[in-house]
Amino acid sequence: MFKPQLGVSLHMLSEQAGSDLVKQVAASGIATLEVNWRLGEPTAAAARSLLNRFRDEGALEVKTVHARFGGAYDFSALDPDVYRQSVQSVAAAIELAVELGAGIVVVHSGADNVTPEQRAERIAQSRRGLAELVPVARKAGRRVALELLPRTCLGRDVPELFTLLEGFEPDVLGVCLDTNHLMDRAATLPGVVRQLSDRLITLHLSDYDGVDEKHWLPGKGVLDWAAFMQVLKDIDYQGPFNYECHPPGETVEERIAQFEENFAWLAGLPGD
Repeated sequence: MFKPQLGVSLHMLSEQAGSDLVKQVAASGIATLEVNWRLGEPTAAAARSLLNRFRDEGALEVKTVHARFGGAYDFSALDPDVYRQSVQSVAAAIELAVELGAGIVVVHSGADNVTPEQRAERIAQSRRGLAELVPVARKAGRRVALELLPRTCLGRDVPELFTLLEGFEPDVLGVCLDTNHLMDRAATLPGVVRQLSDRLITLHLSDYDGVDEKHWLPGKGVLDWAAFMQVLKDIDYQGPFNYECHPPGETVEERIAQFEENFAWLAGLPGD
């Protein structure tokens, strides 16, 4: 039964993912987290230790780890050094997911500014990277989620995501739907959820202006959230319900309160 829990990308509360932040989150109504690759750095060891303690106590659960992306971290890159570094960075994110007990690693299948002339070759390179990473994820008992991306990025629509996924096992490789990456196709969101169906394994929740990504709180932009919640219920979505947006507020406490208030509104939207 579809019964979402409030999840938040930790870096949306503060870029300083230290132990104090983890304590504040554990004392809130936030139940699950996405953490990014920075939590794998040595300086974040105390925060990782505390997250594991709260997980053991049932106060918090890390559901997803977001692998490094952008710049020199793009495994669709044709430069062999960038490609190799990018694959290794996703493998490191899988290791971090194992350490934190997270079941899913979110990855970008390709950077922005991919030209039409390069597209087929870059898709093939991205699939090569996935072919390397799938056995790593399977051995670790983790799943990899390709994020629906905006603009000219690889994976910018459902057909292209399915091209990237073709031939890979659904129990290892799925999709992360970022709701503010649909660009001028905001009205298609419920249909996108239905198209993805069983391949949809995690979410990045935010709203936007119908033109380009904004990462606003749900309800602040153009998306039909009642229809979205209904279709998640229809497909019996069971994955993380993760906010990836910038809430207003000067302090962590204020931002947490905005997430809690918005989640209460979203979970209470009418459905059949």
